[in-house]
Amino acid sequence: MKVLIINDYADIVGGAERFLENLLHESEKAAIDFHRLDIADQLKERAAATKSNFFTRRYNRINIIPKVVKLVTRYIEEIRPDLIHLNNNHLYTNSIIQSLNTLGIPVVWFVHDYYTLRRLQSFLYLQAKTNFTFLTHSPDIHEGLIAMARKTYLVKVPFNYAKWTRPQANDNGHRPIDLLYVGRIEKSKGVFTLVKAVDRIRQRLPSISLSILGDGTQRKALESMVRGLKLESNIEIMGLQEDQPLRLYYARARILVFPSATETLGYVGLEAQACGTPVIAFENEGTSRWCRDNIDGFIVHGGSAQKLADKVLEIIHDDVILTRISTAARENIRLEGYNASSQEVPDIYKAILSW
Repeated sequence: MKVLIINDYADIVGGAERFLENLLHESEKAAIDFHRLDIADQLKERAAATKSNFFTRRYNRINIIPKVVKLVTRYIEEIRPDLIHLNNNHLYTNSIIQSLNTLGIPVVWFVHDYYTLRRLQSFLYLQAKTNFTFLTHSPDIHEGLIAMARKTYLVKVPFNYAKWTRPQANDNGHRPIDLLYVGRIEKSKGVFTLVKAVDRIRQRLPSISLSILGDGTQRKALESMVRGLKLESNIEIMGLQEDQPLRLYYARARILVFPSATETLGYVGLEAQACGTPVIAFENEGTSRWCRDNIDGFIVHGGSAQKLADKVLEIIHDDVILTRISTAARENIRLEGYNASSQEVPDIYKAILSW
C-alpha cells in the first residue's frame, strides 16, 4: 500500500506534527510505503509571506492558487499513491481541496482541531467530494463531523510510549526545575496566563522557577512581559528543543503546566506523564482524556492565573502527592487510558481500499 501524506502547515511544530511522527512509528509493521509532501517547504517564498499578517494567510487559504494546485497534482502523478492522507490543511486549504477533488484517489483527511472543523462548516471553503473520509482522535470533533453528515471514523491516538520513558527521573527524586512549559508561544496556549501565575506565586515563594521551551509569534511579547514583571531570575525562555534534551527537561521538572484553554488532545501532556512528570492543566476536552483531577493529574477550573497559582502553591512541595500522581499517570499512559477508540489509522486505510 502506497500512501502519500500531504502536510500543509507553515507554523512551528505542534500536535499535528507529533501525531504524524507517532503514526509513522506505529505503522512500521503495517507494510505501508509512506511518502510525504510538505507544501510549505516546496513553496518557501510564498510560505514566508503567509507569516506577514492575518489577511495574507486568509487570502492564501480561501483562494485557489494555480502554483499550489500544479505542485500537488504533479507530485501525485509522480508518486501514484493508492491513498492520500491529508494531515494538516491550514495554509492553502482551498488549493489543496481543488487539487484532490479532481482525482479519483481516496482521500483521508485527519481533523486535529476545532479550527479545521469550523472551516469545513464555512461557505468560504470548497466542499470535499465523496471520496474524502474524515478521521479524528477527538470524540468531540467526531460528533461534530457526524452532525455534518461526513463519513468519519474515531481512531486511536498513535503514541510511542517507550520513547518518552527514557530517561527516567533522577534516582534520588531531585528535580531542579519547579515548573515547565512546553509548546508554542501563542496567547491561545495560555503561556501568558502562566507567567502571570508565576508572578503571583513569587509573592509567597520567591525562588519559584519556570522553564519555557518553545517558540512562536508572541515570543518577543512574552519576553517583554517577563522583563516588565521583573521575573528574569524566575523564568527562562529556552526556545525549541530537540527530543533528546526535551526528555531531560521532562525528567528534571517537578511539574509540567499545560495552561491551554482549548485542546483536543495535548501530546505534551502524554510525553510528560510517560516520563513520570506530574501535570497541572486547565480543564478542556483534550486534557480531560489524560488528566483526571487528583487521580493522575491536577485540573484547574476556570483558567485564571490566580487559580493556577493557588494550585501550584498547594502541591509544589508535597512530594507524597506528586509521587502518587506521577506513578498513576505513567500507568495510565502505558495502558493508553487517553484513547476513546481502538481503531488504528492503518486499519482504516485498508478498509477504505477494500471498498
